[in-house]
Amino acid sequence: MIILIDMNRMPAKERIRTVNISERGQLVVPEDIRKDLGIKGEETLVLIEKGDEIVLKRESDVLKMMGSEDAFWKTLSEKIMERAWEKEDEIWDSISKAS
Repeated sequence: MIILIDMNRMPAKERIRTVNISERGQLVVPEDIRKDLGIKGEETLVLIEKGDEIVLKRESDVLKMMGSEDAFWKTLSEKIMERAWEKEDEIWDSISKAS
């Protein structure tokens, strides 16, 4: 699934479109969607994998969300540590069973 999100405004309508992936893994965002969202040629989009979905966001919007690079890496590190701690009991249980 591909979701295009304009972080500056919510789209007036939702659309479902099919796109083809080339042999080289390239896809084309339909012209009417690019026009409505103000996506111009040579603009950089960031592809984010969320579960079984693919989300495309403008690079400039992602950079704004990140604030500074340090804040981004700190947030990312915290989320990774949270996931590790969520599995702590499972890890210790597996270690104790192996002993």
